[in-house]
Amino acid sequence: MIGSKLFNDFLTKNIVFCYVFGLFYDIFECSMYYSYSIQAFYRLCRIVFYKKKYLVSHSLYIILIIIQWLLVLGFLVPTIFFHWYSRLPTEQYCIIPYTNIHAQIYHILLLYIIPIICITTAYTWITIFMHQRAQTSLIASTVLRRKRNERDLIVIKRIILLTSLLIILRFPTIIFIVYAVMSGNLFLFTYDIIGIFTSTCLIFIGISTIYTTPQLRKLVDILAHPNNRVH
Repeated sequence: MIGSKLFNDFLTKNIVFCYVFGLFYDIFECSMYYSYSIQAFYRLCRIVFYKKKYLVSHSLYIILIIIQWLLVLGFLVPTIFFHWYSRLPTEQYCIIPYTNIHAQIYHILLLYIIPIICITTAYTWITIFMHQRAQTSLIASTVLRRKRNERDLIVIKRIILLTSLLIILRFPTIIFIVYAVMSGNLFLFTYDIIGIFTSTCLIFIGISTIYTTPQLRKLVDILAHPNNRVH
């Protein structure tokens, strides 16, 4: 949001584009949360329901990604017709004001609470399942499965960090909204603080995503050390 000031008042002079820009920001953030929900579902199926091969099929997740985008667009695009977005008097961009309590409740519920519940449920289920499996005796035919679960456990520990960042990302917004409801006024530097906090969290989320995804780590390593590639 802070980066939008680089437009040099373009957003405020083109109010329709300003609304659309605010909508795109929310679509990006919402799709990010639901993408991690799909990732959590994949981990759940890969570890807990590993015998059901169709739950880890490539085609299933293509369908889920399409459904995810349809849901995100279906959730958020109508809000622009409700005139929830507005230009902030103290800023150079448009978002749903935190003083619009009903809109923010809808926003936080769909964008934040639902995917966080899905992510937390999936990883809690995985943790319980792996703990129970660790308590039982394993026969030789399941040794490979156990090693695979151990690798997944390492990844899950890394994902816990990522999930924590996703949870923390919305905390300042909720706190300032509660403050506004209780005091009747919005804190003067609310949008500046949330903008800086959000930008910082998104940077760490990007780094954490690379850290928790072997394919991305490999790609970054190739890009960072092009001379090490085998020709």
